[in-house]
Amino acid sequence: MSDQDTPPAGTPAWTMPSFLEADEARKWQEIDPSHLAWRRDLVERQLHRERVDQWVGYGFRLLEHVIVLGFGVAFIWLGFYAINHKVSMQVVPMIGGGVAGLAGAVLAVRNRRE
Repeated sequence: MSDQDTPPAGTPAWTMPSFLEADEARKWQEIDPSHLAWRRDLVERQLHRERVDQWVGYGFRLLEHVIVLGFGVAFIWLGFYAINHKVSMQVVPMIGGGVAGLAGAVLAVRNRRE
């Protein structure tokens, strides 16, 4: 392995190997005919893993939005319920605290991601 093929010191161990040059690929083909297929399979598995990670990230973001929307609807319903039953002043701290907690959680998640 030449100095050009060695990964930098900070590179994680799971990094995909670089593609071979044509001459080196021919040498590997002579030594081990299945080596290029193994390398192609390795690259395809890495790309598949990256796609799965992206979809999982999309799913968690969607779940976050659904939870926030659900809590928002619940607080609105609670507010209307309290107004209809003439106990709105007793429920204000509960609704205010819940909305503040929900806003804090959303901001904490967004700041952690960025």
